[in-house]
Amino acid sequence: MEPKSIFLLGLLMFRVGRLMRNDKLAWSSEYESKKYKSYHNTSLFLTLQSTGTEMTNLCQKSWCDNVDDVFVVPHHYVNWQKPTEPWLIHHFSKMLLHTRRLPHQAEWYMFAFDNNYIFVERLVKELSKFDPHLPIYTILRDSNTDIPHKPVLILSRFALNTFYDMQEENCSENAESVEEWLTTCMSIPPITISTDKKRKSRIFAVKRHFQVDEMKSMPVGYHDDKEYIHSHSNSLLSFTNLTVDDLKLLSVFVEKVEGGSRRNNRKTTSNYF
Repeated sequence: MEPKSIFLLGLLMFRVGRLMRNDKLAWSSEYESKKYKSYHNTSLFLTLQSTGTEMTNLCQKSWCDNVDDVFVVPHHYVNWQKPTEPWLIHHFSKMLLHTRRLPHQAEWYMFAFDNNYIFVERLVKELSKFDPHLPIYTILRDSNTDIPHKPVLILSRFALNTFYDMQEENCSENAESVEEWLTTCMSIPPITISTDKKRKSRIFAVKRHFQVDEMKSMPVGYHDDKEYIHSHSNSLLSFTNLTVDDLKLLSVFVEKVEGGSRRNNRKTTSNYF
């Protein structure tokens, strides 16, 4: 082969290499490292969209610990200027399609942003009532608020494969919400687990964010959004629309409450023996 041909071949390989690193094919170095990892018989696989390093680290050190496997989409792939419904539809579509490139055998697949705090054990218990070999999916969103917030998508393995097979021809290009888009893609309605028997939302979108010393300026007996709080279920599946400070505080609070519950359970058990 002539030196000129060798040079052109090398240049072509270099350009192809750069193309392979494009976000359309591989969103992060984490994808490359996980590409050959096998996931066997995991009950819940999470694709987590990062909104920033600190936020993602807080998730990974708290509720993500209860998920079987996690793949993090780096925050620099996200345009936070206009998180509209069409933007969310486009981004969730990318998240679902890129998950196909990871080898795994989970029963359920969850797609979420890191501004959530999800009670994973409670969620898994809820999902265990359904057969993952059927095309079952659900959308977690607070139905009791008008605050714009990002939903969480959960699909069974069969539903995810159905999405891969049908999304090209079925998905509506004019959908006005994530719910409408995914329903047209799947051609069947979702199951509903985000409300309880009293039709109260099990997803709590935070309206007022944590601020240090905020309550010092409030009068005695002040209750902020008491009605809003009581309009939500006593059996929450998640908090959403969180800030970094919200997530820091919530993680500590949940850990203390759950730790106290476990200690009380141990004390109760010891009384019987």
